[in-house]
Amino acid sequence: MSWYMNKSMGRIAGACGLALALSGCAHDANRSPKELLSLSVSGLSGVDRYAFSGDTAIGAASGTASRPAAFRGTVQHHDQVSVQTEGGADEMPAGVHPLRLLNDVERMAARAEVVPEASNGQRTVLRITADPAKAAKVWTNRLRSEFALLKNKVPANGSAASARDAGTRSQEKPSALREAWDRELDRSGKEFEAMLSTMSVRSTSTLVIDRKKLLPLSLEERTEFRYEANGKPARESRTTRIAFKRS
Repeated sequence: MSWYMNKSMGRIAGACGLALALSGCAHDANRSPKELLSLSVSGLSGVDRYAFSGDTAIGAASGTASRPAAFRGTVQHHDQVSVQTEGGADEMPAGVHPLRLLNDVERMAARAEVVPEASNGQRTVLRITADPAKAAKVWTNRLRSEFALLKNKVPANGSAASARDAGTRSQEKPSALREAWDRELDRSGKEFEAMLSTMSVRSTSTLVIDRKKLLPLSLEERTEFRYEANGKPARESRTTRIAFKRS
């Protein structure tokens, strides 16, 4: 009898161990996926220094994607970001600040679930589906920030060299260039706002969390936009991948 009970208990223990491993590990068993998401975000906000790297790619409706724009950097004193893009410019791609990106993923989340087949004793993998309305709001703000950066990049007197060669018109060209730039910005801005007013957003993220430290290891955000451009339906996608490393 005792032998049978011991054997049965061993089988039960083994089955429980397998179930816990598949669900994302024992110490995660009492935490919901959304709690794990929240803990990983708050955990990263408490880290004084860490490094990150990743890339962002934009896809067109035709299915073709742009060459990913790579970036890497460090965060010190919780929020002092130092970053370099692949081209060497010290400018963070809009919407890719590591902690802000994670905060946005948490803010948009409608559902979070553990991915059992990708989780193991060292990591828990979460699949996070964004609420479409919240995602549209977050992305509207991101895209407006990108457009604002473009507006601030007024062409300097880059044409001044050619203007100097034009003799008496050297003082007119920069002014004419600025006027043309402002007209184009005004036209583009109206088209941009019309696009945003029709935009719908679907976004999903995959977050890999260190099982023991409850800190993010990597994040991949995939987003699809549908909108109208010049009265015609259009579609675009954007994928951002980022990896975290304690430095």
